[in-house]
Amino acid sequence: MRLPISDRGAVTAEFVVVLPAVLMILAISIGSMTAQLERLKLVSIAGMIARAVARDESPEMINSVFARQIEGRDLKFFNRELMTCVELSRSVNFAGLANFGLRLAETQCARKLGL
Repeated sequence: MRLPISDRGAVTAEFVVVLPAVLMILAISIGSMTAQLERLKLVSIAGMIARAVARDESPEMINSVFARQIEGRDLKFFNRELMTCVELSRSVNFAGLANFGLRLAETQCARKLGL
C-alpha cells in the first residue's frame, strides 16, 4: 500500500522558521537607526555647547538654555590648549536586548575667544 505524498503545511512551517530571523533583523535595523539618530543629536548639541562655553557664557545660562537637550545625557567639560571641549554621552538600549547597552559619546571643541 502506497501513502499519498502531500505538501500541506509546508508553507506554514517555512514561515514559522523564517519569521523570528526576519523580526530579529528588523529589530536590529531599527535599533541601529535609532542609535545613529541619537549620535547626530549628540554631535549637534555638543557643538552648540562647546561654542557657548568658548564665548565665555556663564554655566547658569548654558544650563538654562540647553536644559531640555542635556536631559538624560552626561556632560563633561575640558580644555585642550586653546580649545574648549565638551563631551556629551548617553547609553542606548536595543529593544528586546535588555542586557545589551551601547554607550554613545561625542566630543566637540571650539576655539576660546579672546586668545
